[in-house]
Amino acid sequence: MSVTIVSRSAWGARPWSGTPASVSLSQRTSYFVHWYGGVPANPTGPQLARDIERLHMDGNGWSGVGYNFIIDQDGVIYEGRGWGLQGAHCPGFNVSGFGVLIAVGKGGAKASAKALASARALYDEACRRAGRTLAKRGHRDGIATECPGPDLYEWVKAGMPAGDYEAPTSGGDSGSGSTVARYQVTINGLVYGYGAQGDHVTQVGKALVAKGFGKHYQVGPGPTWGDADTKNYADYQRSLGHSGKDADGVPGPTTLKQLLGSLPSKTVTYATLSSAVKPGATHSQVKTLQQLLVKAGYGPIPGAYTTFYGIETQKAVARFHKANPALSSASYDPAIGPKGFIELQKEAG
Repeated sequence: MSVTIVSRSAWGARPWSGTPASVSLSQRTSYFVHWYGGVPANPTGPQLARDIERLHMDGNGWSGVGYNFIIDQDGVIYEGRGWGLQGAHCPGFNVSGFGVLIAVGKGGAKASAKALASARALYDEACRRAGRTLAKRGHRDGIATECPGPDLYEWVKAGMPAGDYEAPTSGGDSGSGSTVARYQVTINGLVYGYGAQGDHVTQVGKALVAKGFGKHYQVGPGPTWGDADTKNYADYQRSLGHSGKDADGVPGPTTLKQLLGSLPSKTVTYATLSSAVKPGATHSQVKTLQQLLVKAGYGPIPGAYTTFYGIETQKAVARFHKANPALSSASYDPAIGPKGFIELQKEAG
Protein backbone atom coordinates (compact mmCIF):
# COMPACT_ATOMS: atom_id res chain seq x y z
CA MET A 1 0.00 0.00 0.00
CA SER A 2 1.39 3.38 -1.01
CA VAL A 3 1.45 6.16 1.55
CA THR A 4 -0.15 9.54 0.89
CA ILE A 5 0.17 12.13 3.63
CA VAL A 6 -1.89 15.32 3.92
CA SER A 7 0.60 18.09 4.63
CA ARG A 8 0.30 20.59 7.48
CA SER A 9 -0.47 23.38 5.07
CA ALA A 10 -3.17 21.29 3.35
CA TRP A 11 -5.10 20.58 6.57
CA GLY A 12 -4.71 24.16 7.80
CA ALA A 13 -2.13 23.87 10.57
CA ARG A 14 -1.24 26.96 12.56
CA PRO A 15 2.39 28.16 12.55
CA TRP A 16 4.65 26.37 15.00
CA SER A 17 4.87 28.03 18.40
CA GLY A 18 8.60 27.43 18.49
CA THR A 19 9.73 24.84 15.95
CA PRO A 20 10.42 21.38 17.48
CA ALA A 21 13.98 20.05 17.35
CA SER A 22 15.10 18.12 14.27
CA VAL A 23 15.70 14.35 14.51
CA SER A 24 17.77 12.26 12.10
CA LEU A 25 16.15 9.12 10.69
CA SER A 26 19.19 7.23 11.94
CA GLN A 27 17.99 7.95 15.49
CA ARG A 28 14.61 6.30 14.96
CA THR A 29 14.24 2.83 16.43
CA SER A 30 10.55 2.40 17.25
CA TYR A 31 7.01 3.14 16.10
CA PHE A 32 4.51 4.01 18.86
CA VAL A 33 0.76 3.63 18.34
CA HIS A 34 -1.58 5.93 20.27
CA TRP A 35 -5.34 6.33 20.27
CA TYR A 36 -7.64 9.32 20.63
CA GLY A 37 -11.25 8.96 21.73
CA GLY A 38 -12.08 12.56 22.63
CA VAL A 39 -13.95 13.14 19.40
CA PRO A 40 -17.36 12.16 17.97
CA ALA A 41 -17.88 8.68 16.54
CA ASN A 42 -16.24 8.02 13.16
CA PRO A 43 -13.78 10.95 13.36
CA THR A 44 -12.61 11.98 9.92
CA GLY A 45 -11.35 14.97 7.98
CA PRO A 46 -8.96 17.88 8.46
CA GLN A 47 -11.01 19.20 11.39
CA LEU A 48 -9.77 16.21 13.38
CA ALA A 49 -6.16 17.34 12.95
CA ARG A 50 -7.10 20.92 13.82
CA ASP A 51 -8.94 19.80 16.97
CA ILE A 52 -5.93 17.83 18.16
CA GLU A 53 -3.64 20.73 17.31
CA ARG A 54 -5.78 23.08 19.40
CA LEU A 55 -5.73 20.67 22.35
CA HIS A 56 -1.96 20.35 22.16
CA MET A 57 -1.18 24.03 21.61
CA ASP A 58 -3.86 25.72 23.72
CA GLY A 59 -4.39 23.00 26.30
CA ASN A 60 -0.88 21.55 26.73
CA GLY A 61 1.16 24.57 25.65
CA TRP A 62 3.07 22.54 23.03
CA SER A 63 4.63 23.82 19.82
CA GLY A 64 1.90 22.17 17.75
CA VAL A 65 0.54 18.66 17.21
CA GLY A 66 2.60 16.34 19.41
CA TYR A 67 2.35 13.26 17.19
CA ASN A 68 4.37 12.70 14.07
CA PHE A 69 1.25 11.60 12.21
CA ILE A 70 -2.53 11.39 12.75
CA ILE A 71 -4.75 8.79 11.07
CA ASP A 72 -8.53 9.18 10.82
CA GLN A 73 -11.20 6.49 10.43
CA ASP A 74 -11.16 6.86 6.64
CA GLY A 75 -7.49 5.92 6.69
CA VAL A 76 -6.31 9.43 5.76
CA ILE A 77 -2.89 10.29 7.19
CA TYR A 78 -2.23 13.85 8.37
CA GLU A 79 1.23 15.27 8.94
CA GLY A 80 1.99 16.35 12.49
CA ARG A 81 5.69 16.59 13.24
CA GLY A 82 6.40 14.47 10.20
CA TRP A 83 9.51 12.45 9.54
CA GLY A 84 12.13 14.89 10.77
CA LEU A 85 10.91 16.63 13.95
CA GLN A 86 10.94 15.46 17.56
CA GLY A 87 7.54 14.44 18.87
CA ALA A 88 5.82 15.08 22.20
CA HIS A 89 3.97 11.78 22.47
CA CYS A 90 5.88 9.60 24.96
CA PRO A 91 8.49 10.91 27.42
CA GLY A 92 11.82 9.18 26.91
CA PHE A 93 10.94 8.05 23.37
CA ASN A 94 10.18 11.30 21.55
CA VAL A 95 13.49 11.22 19.69
CA SER A 96 13.86 7.48 19.03
CA GLY A 97 10.20 6.77 18.37
CA PHE A 98 7.68 7.92 15.79
CA GLY A 99 4.36 8.75 17.46
CA VAL A 100 1.31 7.80 15.39
CA LEU A 101 -2.21 8.53 16.61
CA ILE A 102 -5.23 6.57 15.40
CA ALA A 103 -8.48 8.42 16.11
CA VAL A 104 -11.03 5.79 17.11
CA GLY A 105 -13.89 7.99 18.26
CA LYS A 106 -15.74 8.79 21.44
CA GLY A 107 -16.07 5.92 23.87
CA GLY A 108 -13.06 4.01 22.53
CA ALA A 109 -14.69 2.57 19.40
CA LYS A 110 -12.62 0.15 17.34
CA ALA A 111 -10.29 1.45 14.65
CA SER A 112 -11.56 0.85 11.12
CA ALA A 113 -9.89 -1.53 8.67
CA LYS A 114 -8.88 1.52 6.60
CA ALA A 115 -7.22 3.16 9.62
CA LEU A 116 -5.31 -0.02 10.48
CA ALA A 117 -4.20 -0.51 6.88
CA SER A 118 -2.87 3.06 6.75
CA ALA A 119 -1.11 2.66 10.10
CA ARG A 120 0.60 -0.48 8.83
CA ALA A 121 1.56 1.13 5.52
CA LEU A 122 2.98 4.11 7.41
CA TYR A 123 4.99 1.72 9.58
CA ASP A 124 6.45 0.03 6.49
CA GLU A 125 7.36 3.43 5.06
CA ALA A 126 8.96 4.46 8.36
CA CYS A 127 11.10 1.31 8.32
CA ARG A 128 12.12 1.99 4.72
CA ARG A 129 13.14 5.56 5.51
CA ALA A 130 15.00 4.60 8.69
CA GLY A 131 16.75 1.72 6.95
CA ARG A 132 15.86 -0.75 9.72
CA THR A 133 12.97 -2.70 11.20
CA LEU A 134 11.39 -0.48 13.84
CA ALA A 135 10.05 -1.93 17.07
CA LYS A 136 6.23 -2.05 17.12
CA ARG A 137 5.00 -0.51 20.34
CA GLY A 138 1.90 0.80 22.02
CA HIS A 139 2.02 3.95 24.14
CA ARG A 140 1.81 1.86 27.31
CA ASP A 141 5.12 0.19 26.40
CA GLY A 142 6.79 3.53 27.07
CA ILE A 143 4.94 4.82 30.14
CA ALA A 144 2.16 3.67 32.48
CA THR A 145 -1.01 4.55 30.56
CA GLU A 146 -4.18 2.94 29.20
CA CYS A 147 -3.34 4.15 25.69
CA PRO A 148 -3.78 2.77 23.04
CA GLY A 149 -6.62 0.77 24.58
CA PRO A 150 -7.06 -3.01 24.71
CA ASP A 151 -8.03 -3.62 21.07
CA LEU A 152 -5.36 -1.47 19.45
CA TYR A 153 -2.74 -2.80 21.83
CA GLU A 154 -3.66 -6.39 20.92
CA TRP A 155 -3.33 -5.36 17.27
CA VAL A 156 0.16 -4.00 17.92
CA LYS A 157 1.18 -7.19 19.75
CA ALA A 158 -0.21 -9.27 16.87
CA GLY A 159 2.28 -7.60 14.51
CA MET A 160 0.04 -4.78 13.23
CA PRO A 161 -1.72 -6.71 10.43
CA ALA A 162 -3.44 -4.57 7.80
CA GLY A 163 -7.19 -4.75 7.19
CA ASP A 164 -9.99 -6.20 9.31
CA TYR A 165 -8.76 -7.36 12.69
CA GLU A 166 -10.38 -8.90 15.74
CA ALA A 167 -8.32 -9.26 18.91
CA PRO A 168 -7.62 -12.96 19.55
CA THR A 169 -10.18 -14.73 21.72
CA SER A 170 -8.71 -18.20 21.98
CA GLY A 171 -6.21 -19.61 24.40
CA GLY A 172 -5.52 -23.25 25.14
CA ASP A 173 -5.24 -22.89 28.89
CA SER A 174 -7.93 -20.36 29.76
CA GLY A 175 -10.51 -21.15 32.39
CA SER A 176 -13.36 -22.08 30.03
CA GLY A 177 -12.21 -24.35 27.25
CA SER A 178 -10.59 -22.60 24.29
CA THR A 179 -12.41 -19.26 24.56
CA VAL A 180 -11.14 -16.50 26.81
CA ALA A 181 -13.94 -14.82 28.78
CA ARG A 182 -14.67 -11.33 27.51
CA TYR A 183 -17.28 -10.01 29.94
CA GLN A 184 -16.98 -7.66 32.91
CA VAL A 185 -18.17 -7.63 36.51
CA THR A 186 -18.44 -4.79 39.00
CA ILE A 187 -17.23 -5.46 42.54
CA ASN A 188 -17.40 -2.71 45.16
CA GLY A 189 -17.89 -0.11 42.42
CA LEU A 190 -14.82 -1.20 40.42
CA VAL A 191 -14.95 -2.99 37.06
CA TYR A 192 -12.97 -6.19 36.39
CA GLY A 193 -12.66 -8.33 33.27
CA TYR A 194 -11.64 -7.67 29.67
CA GLY A 195 -11.18 -3.98 28.90
CA ALA A 196 -11.49 -2.79 32.51
CA GLN A 197 -9.09 0.02 33.30
CA GLY A 198 -7.51 1.52 36.39
CA ASP A 199 -4.94 1.12 39.13
CA HIS A 200 -7.07 -1.65 40.66
CA VAL A 201 -6.42 -3.76 37.53
CA THR A 202 -2.68 -3.32 37.98
CA GLN A 203 -3.08 -4.23 41.66
CA VAL A 204 -4.71 -7.55 40.69
CA GLY A 205 -2.00 -8.31 38.13
CA LYS A 206 0.80 -7.65 40.59
CA ALA A 207 -0.90 -9.82 43.21
CA LEU A 208 -1.23 -12.67 40.70
CA VAL A 209 2.46 -12.41 39.82
CA ALA A 210 3.41 -12.36 43.50
CA LYS A 211 1.50 -15.61 44.02
CA GLY A 212 3.09 -17.26 40.99
CA PHE A 213 0.26 -16.83 38.49
CA GLY A 214 1.85 -14.51 35.93
CA LYS A 215 3.06 -16.82 33.16
CA HIS A 216 0.72 -15.38 30.51
CA TYR A 217 2.08 -11.83 30.80
CA GLN A 218 4.38 -10.77 27.99
CA VAL A 219 4.20 -7.15 29.17
CA GLY A 220 2.74 -5.64 32.28
CA PRO A 221 0.78 -6.20 34.37
CA GLY A 222 -0.70 -2.87 33.43
CA PRO A 223 -3.75 -0.70 33.98
CA THR A 224 -5.94 -2.34 31.30
CA TRP A 225 -7.38 -5.84 31.75
CA GLY A 226 -6.49 -8.06 28.77
CA ASP A 227 -6.62 -11.75 27.92
CA ALA A 228 -3.38 -12.38 29.82
CA ASP A 229 -5.01 -11.12 33.03
CA THR A 230 -8.00 -13.42 32.45
CA LYS A 231 -5.80 -16.47 31.81
CA ASN A 232 -3.67 -15.80 34.87
CA TYR A 233 -6.72 -15.27 37.05
CA ALA A 234 -8.20 -18.52 35.74
CA ASP A 235 -5.02 -20.32 36.79
CA TYR A 236 -5.40 -18.77 40.24
CA GLN A 237 -9.09 -19.79 40.46
CA ARG A 238 -8.25 -23.39 39.53
CA SER A 239 -5.54 -23.44 42.20
CA LEU A 240 -8.32 -22.77 44.73
CA GLY A 241 -10.26 -25.79 43.48
CA HIS A 242 -12.75 -23.97 41.23
CA SER A 243 -13.78 -25.21 37.79
CA GLY A 244 -16.11 -24.38 34.90
CA LYS A 245 -17.74 -20.95 35.08
CA ASP A 246 -16.15 -20.39 38.50
CA ALA A 247 -12.70 -20.64 36.88
CA ASP A 248 -13.21 -18.60 33.69
CA GLY A 249 -10.71 -15.92 34.72
CA VAL A 250 -13.21 -13.21 35.67
CA PRO A 251 -13.04 -12.35 39.40
CA GLY A 252 -15.75 -12.90 41.94
CA PRO A 253 -15.85 -11.18 45.34
CA THR A 254 -14.66 -14.25 47.23
CA THR A 255 -11.61 -15.10 45.13
CA LEU A 256 -10.69 -11.43 44.75
CA LYS A 257 -10.71 -10.93 48.50
CA GLN A 258 -8.60 -14.06 48.92
CA LEU A 259 -6.11 -12.71 46.40
CA LEU A 260 -5.85 -9.17 47.73
CA GLY A 261 -6.75 -9.59 51.39
CA SER A 262 -9.56 -7.03 51.09
CA LEU A 263 -11.82 -5.67 48.38
CA PRO A 264 -10.75 -2.33 46.88
CA SER A 265 -13.49 0.27 46.59
CA LYS A 266 -14.02 3.08 44.13
CA THR A 267 -13.26 6.57 45.40
CA VAL A 268 -13.80 9.37 42.93
CA THR A 269 -13.80 13.05 43.81
CA TYR A 270 -15.25 15.51 41.34
CA ALA A 271 -14.73 19.26 41.34
CA THR A 272 -17.72 21.41 42.29
CA LEU A 273 -18.86 24.26 40.09
CA SER A 274 -18.85 27.84 41.32
CA SER A 275 -22.19 29.63 41.06
CA ALA A 276 -20.28 32.40 39.28
CA VAL A 277 -19.69 30.16 36.24
CA LYS A 278 -22.50 31.12 33.86
CA PRO A 279 -22.95 32.54 30.36
CA GLY A 280 -21.31 35.92 29.95
CA ALA A 281 -19.16 35.56 33.07
CA THR A 282 -15.39 35.49 33.44
CA HIS A 283 -14.10 32.86 35.87
CA SER A 284 -11.04 30.61 36.17
CA GLN A 285 -13.22 27.48 36.03
CA VAL A 286 -14.50 28.36 32.55
CA LYS A 287 -11.21 27.27 31.00
CA THR A 288 -11.53 23.91 32.74
CA LEU A 289 -15.11 23.65 31.51
CA GLN A 290 -14.00 24.29 27.92
CA GLN A 291 -11.28 21.64 28.14
CA LEU A 292 -13.73 19.07 29.54
CA LEU A 293 -16.28 19.81 26.83
CA VAL A 294 -13.73 19.21 24.10
CA LYS A 295 -12.32 16.08 25.76
CA ALA A 296 -15.82 14.61 26.12
CA GLY A 297 -16.56 15.26 22.45
CA TYR A 298 -18.81 18.34 22.65
CA GLY A 299 -16.35 20.69 20.95
CA PRO A 300 -14.95 22.24 18.99
CA ILE A 301 -14.57 25.55 20.81
CA PRO A 302 -12.73 27.68 18.23
CA GLY A 303 -9.68 29.62 19.36
CA ALA A 304 -7.70 29.35 22.57
CA TYR A 305 -9.20 28.24 25.87
CA THR A 306 -10.14 31.29 27.93
CA THR A 307 -11.78 32.20 31.23
CA PHE A 308 -14.73 33.86 29.42
CA TYR A 309 -18.02 31.95 29.15
CA GLY A 310 -18.83 33.13 25.63
CA ILE A 311 -21.07 32.01 22.80
CA GLU A 312 -18.85 29.11 21.67
CA THR A 313 -18.79 27.69 25.20
CA GLN A 314 -22.57 28.08 25.36
CA LYS A 315 -22.97 26.17 22.09
CA ALA A 316 -20.79 23.34 23.38
CA VAL A 317 -22.78 23.21 26.64
CA ALA A 318 -26.01 23.09 24.60
CA ARG A 319 -24.64 20.08 22.71
CA PHE A 320 -23.90 18.44 26.07
CA HIS A 321 -27.47 19.05 27.26
CA LYS A 322 -28.89 17.71 24.01
CA ALA A 323 -27.03 14.44 24.68
CA ASN A 324 -28.05 14.47 28.38
CA PRO A 325 -31.66 15.74 28.42
CA ALA A 326 -32.30 14.54 31.97
CA LEU A 327 -29.87 17.17 33.28
CA SER A 328 -31.72 20.13 31.80
CA SER A 329 -35.25 21.23 31.01
CA ALA A 330 -34.09 22.39 27.59
CA SER A 331 -31.60 20.76 25.22
CA TYR A 332 -30.36 24.23 24.23
CA ASP A 333 -29.63 25.33 27.81
CA PRO A 334 -26.37 27.37 27.66
CA ALA A 335 -25.63 26.95 31.40
CA ILE A 336 -23.89 23.76 32.53
CA GLY A 337 -25.14 23.66 36.14
CA PRO A 338 -23.55 21.81 39.11
CA LYS A 339 -25.00 18.37 38.21
CA GLY A 340 -24.07 18.82 34.57
CA PHE A 341 -20.51 19.74 35.52
CA ILE A 342 -20.10 16.53 37.51
CA GLU A 343 -21.57 14.42 34.70
CA LEU A 344 -19.26 16.13 32.21
CA GLN A 345 -16.25 15.23 34.37
CA LYS A 346 -17.40 11.60 34.38
CA GLU A 347 -17.74 11.58 30.59
CA ALA A 348 -14.37 13.24 30.07
CA GLY A 349 -12.74 10.66 32.34
